[in-house]
Amino acid sequence: MTKISIAMATYNGEMFIRQQLDSFSRQTLLPSELIVCDDGSTDATVSIVSDFSRSALFPVKIFNNPARLGYTANFLQAARMCEGDLIAFSDQDDEWFPQKLDRVLRARTESDALLFAHAEEWVDESGKSLGIVFPTDRRYRKYLRANDFNGHTIVIRRSLLEITSHSLTPNNCKTVAGDIELNYDVLLLEVATAMNKVLFIPDVLGRWRLYSESNHPGTKLWTKHVKSSSRSKTSFADWLLPPDLAQRYAEAGSTCRKHAAIRSCIVRDLAAVQGDTPVATTRLLASIDRLTKLANVMELRARFYSAQSLKVRLRLMLAGAAMGQYKKEAQGGVGIRNALRDLVACFIY
Repeated sequence: MTKISIAMATYNGEMFIRQQLDSFSRQTLLPSELIVCDDGSTDATVSIVSDFSRSALFPVKIFNNPARLGYTANFLQAARMCEGDLIAFSDQDDEWFPQKLDRVLRARTESDALLFAHAEEWVDESGKSLGIVFPTDRRYRKYLRANDFNGHTIVIRRSLLEITSHSLTPNNCKTVAGDIELNYDVLLLEVATAMNKVLFIPDVLGRWRLYSESNHPGTKLWTKHVKSSSRSKTSFADWLLPPDLAQRYAEAGSTCRKHAAIRSCIVRDLAAVQGDTPVATTRLLASIDRLTKLANVMELRARFYSAQSLKVRLRLMLAGAAMGQYKKEAQGGVGIRNALRDLVACFIY
């Protein structure tokens, strides 16, 4: 019988975690276990999970990290502690629909995919629908083509962890990336997509709660798409040429290099795996090349926005154009709109 584990990473999630835990108990197919790794919560999160464990109809195991790991390493740690054939990732502030695990299990019997992802409804802090189903809503359909799914909609086969037994581990991620978060979902999707082993389930199987106090790193990004705010002249100027732009580009360059480095580790893992890995390796190597080019662009742009001389800025802009920095992001550039921003910056920054 197939066992399904839930891997949950927590940190100061007392506000909504009980609703999420209760949604596990309402599953028409109960999980075989819930693994909770807490990253040093200072609120009642651990107490709430502990209380839930006493009445849960499945084993609940709670681990308290002696030192902060960050969400990427913490999620990977929780997943590697799971014993199930399938591993479902869970945030601490969402809600699963009762049929989620059963639907994924049925999909698993019909497909050899390594990673399954489903559609979700977006709700506000009170649980009211925002009228968006991601990624099938018209505004977000492009992410479906890109296999860009949120981590809390992802269920993986254990074999995906076995394939990446040296690369996608908490220790290796911390060693390679330090304090930079590489996003466990992005990394797992990268591998499964490269192997052509991703299956999208169009059924809406959960609700994602978007709110300003969320610890989820992607919430602010998505909230910008959901809510538009009016800009004053000052805020528009800050948007056009924010004072910390050089620092942002320097950090982006560093993040790109870390992502390229972890993908290189994944390629080494794939070398030991039988099957269609040559194709996956080729795709990952192309991804590494794109990230390296993008890192070069980000670092050059950091120098551009640090420069005090018009002559230097013009020289760096031309150098960037020659290296293709204004190509589309998919091609390792920043797009034509940034060319206009740079031209303005040459004279007023």
